[in-house]
Amino acid sequence: MAPRSRRLPGKTGILATALAVAVTSLVSAAPQAAAADVLLSQGKPATGSASGGANYAPGNAFDGNAGTRWASKSNTDPAWVRVDLGASANISRVRLQWDLSCAKAYRVETSENDSTWTSIHSTADGKGGVEDLTVTGRGRYVRMYGTTRCRTGTSYGYSLQEFQVFGNSGPADVEPPSPPSDLVASEIKSDSAKLTWKAAADNVAVTSYDIYNLGQFQKTVPGNALTTVMTGLKPNVNYGFYVNARDAAGNVSQASNTAEFKTPPAQDDPIPPTAPKNLRSTGATANSVSLAWDPATDNVGVTRYEIYTGATKVGDATGTSATIGGRTANTEYTFTVKAFDAVGNVSPASNAVTVRTRSGGDQVGAVTQIATDNDVPWGLAFLPNGDGIYSRRDAQDIVRITPSGQKTTLGKVPGVSGTNGEGGLLGIELSPTFSADGLIYVYHTSSSDNRIVRAKIEGNTLTGWQTLLTGIPRNKFHNGGRLRFGADGKLYAGTGDGQNGNNAQNKQNLGGKVLRLNLDGSAPSDNPFFGEGGNARYVWTYGHRNVQGLAVDSQGRMWQAELGNSNMDEVNLLQKGGNYGWPACEGTSGSCGGYVAPKKTFSVGSASPSGLAIVNDVLFLAALRGERLYRMQMNGSSIGTTTSHFQGTYGRLRTPEPAPDGSLWVTTSNGDKDSTAGNSNTKILKVALN
Repeated sequence: MAPRSRRLPGKTGILATALAVAVTSLVSAAPQAAAADVLLSQGKPATGSASGGANYAPGNAFDGNAGTRWASKSNTDPAWVRVDLGASANISRVRLQWDLSCAKAYRVETSENDSTWTSIHSTADGKGGVEDLTVTGRGRYVRMYGTTRCRTGTSYGYSLQEFQVFGNSGPADVEPPSPPSDLVASEIKSDSAKLTWKAAADNVAVTSYDIYNLGQFQKTVPGNALTTVMTGLKPNVNYGFYVNARDAAGNVSQASNTAEFKTPPAQDDPIPPTAPKNLRSTGATANSVSLAWDPATDNVGVTRYEIYTGATKVGDATGTSATIGGRTANTEYTFTVKAFDAVGNVSPASNAVTVRTRSGGDQVGAVTQIATDNDVPWGLAFLPNGDGIYSRRDAQDIVRITPSGQKTTLGKVPGVSGTNGEGGLLGIELSPTFSADGLIYVYHTSSSDNRIVRAKIEGNTLTGWQTLLTGIPRNKFHNGGRLRFGADGKLYAGTGDGQNGNNAQNKQNLGGKVLRLNLDGSAPSDNPFFGEGGNARYVWTYGHRNVQGLAVDSQGRMWQAELGNSNMDEVNLLQKGGNYGWPACEGTSGSCGGYVAPKKTFSVGSASPSGLAIVNDVLFLAALRGERLYRMQMNGSSIGTTTSHFQGTYGRLRTPEPAPDGSLWVTTSNGDKDSTAGNSNTKILKVALN
C-alpha cells in the first residue's frame, strides 16, 4: 500500500494557507521559466501503471489539489504515470510533489505518439518532497517512469500528490545537433573498451548520446557524459564504434568519426587446435555435397571450422557438419577442413575426401561467376535485351554488364555523397515502360538527405537527370535504399530510420517507411495517408527500422525485408497503411501488440538481410552477416520451408535479382563499410534455379 499524505498541524484554513505559502515559495525559488510558459497539464487526461486503488487514480496527480494523489500498486518496480497535454508542446519545467512514497531512481520522458519515449531528466538520487526541474523537451505526452522506490523492502509503491508540466505550444525544434567529434577508443581489453569524444553543439541543448557498433545500437548516455565504457565485448573481434548526439526534441545528429579496433585475445594462447579427423561425405546431390567430421581439440576451445577445396574457402560451420552448395553436376571435388580457436589459431588440414556430384540439377543449382568488381554492387536490374545494369555504391556510377561479363560504364550519378558507412549510390529500378521511355530510377544519399532521382538511358549514356523526392533522412547507417515497381505500376521505395527510431512512427517523416510514388515522383491519391498532407502523402507502410529488400509475387503482393538491431530481422508482407512496430517492436520482441506481425524472423547473426527476390513464388533473401542465400517457400500468406545455401562460401551477399533466362544473379558485398571507392573485393554470380 501507499502511505498516507503528510499532515500539517492546525485547522483546515491554516493548512491551506501553509500549503499555499510553501508552494509559492518553492515555485519562486525555482529557475524562472520564459514568460510564455504556462501550466499545461492541469486537468488533462492521465493514465498510469496499476494503481493502489480507486482513490489513487492517475488523474489525482493533475487536479491541482495536493490533498489528493496518485499511488502505484504496492511494492512494484517499475511504475509510471503520464499525462496527455492534447497537443505537442515545448516542455521547460516539471514539478513533482511527492508523498512519503517517492522515487529514488526515475526518468521524466516525453513522447509525440505515446509509444516512443525520450528522456528529458533522469536521476538515481531522487530526494522526494518537491522536485522542481528545469528541463528541455517537446512532446504531447509527458510521464514519470519510476524504476527504484525510496522505500524498498516495504509494501509501499510510488505516490505523487501533484505532477505539473510547464511550457508553451511554440514551434518545434527541428535543428539537429552537430556531429560529436574526435571519438577515441582507449583502455582496450578483451571484454571492454573506453570511448571518449568531444561534445556536439545544438541550438537548444544536447540531451543524450547514442552509441552504435557498425550500425547496431548499443546504449544511450546522458548529454553531459563525454565518455563511456563499453562492456560485454568479445575477445579477438573487430569493432567499429561511433556516436550520434540527440536533443530534447528527438533530433539526431550525423555520426561522429568511427573508432575501429580489435579486442585482444582473452589470454595468451599460442597453441592451435588439432586437425579435424575422419572427414567424410554424408551425401551428394547434383549441386551440393554434405560433409561431416570428428571434432578437433584445443587447449581452450574450438570456435569454428572452415571448409576448403584446394586453397579456396567454400564454407564455414560452428558444428561438425556442413553442406557445400554451388557445385557443378557430375563433377569431382576434393575437400579438407580446418579448425579455429577464439584467438584465431588455425589447425592443420583434415584428411582429404573426394566426392562426385550427381547428374541433373538441384532447386538451387550450380553457380557461375559472371564478373568481379572492386566496389560494392548495390542495385541490380535487367535491360530488355538481357544485359544487367548495376550501381556501384562508393564509386557512384552505373555499369552495364552482359551475361558473359563484359562491362560498360553508363556514367556517374550527380550529387551522390557517402556517409563513411553504408550510404551512397544505392537502389536502381527500370521503368515498367522502359522500352518506350528508357527511364531508370535511382535512390542515393546526398550531402543532406537520401533522395530518389531518375534519368534516361540513351545508348550507353545517362541523360536528363530529374529529382523526384528529397528529405529522406540520412546517417552513417540506416539509409534504406531499395526500389521496386509494384504490380500497380507505382514505385515503392524502402527507407531507413536515419538512426532515429522516432522517425519510423512519424508519418510526416520519410524515414523508416515504404513509400509509394507515381512515375513522375508525385504522391498517388489512393495512398493511405494522402489526406494528411505533407510527407504522409507518400507513406504506404511505416514502423520500419531499415528496409533493404522489396519483391512482388504473382498475386501482386509486395514483400519486404528489413534489418533488426540486436534481436530479430524480419520478412514482412506489406499491408496498405500497416504499422510494423519499430522501435517499440523488433520482430516479435518488445511491445508488439497492435502492430502487423512479420511473416518470418531470423536471429540477427544468421541473416542481416539485404535484397529480396521472388522467382515462381519462391522468396530468395540475401544475407550479409549470415553470409548465405535463403530460399523460402510461400504457403499462401505465410512462409513455409526455408533452406540455407552457400553459408560462408562467397562471404556477405547483397542483392539477388531474377534474370530473364530464369537464373538468379547475386552480388556479394565484402569490404563495404567506409564509402571509399575501389577498395572492395566483390563478385557478380549467376545461380541456376532448376
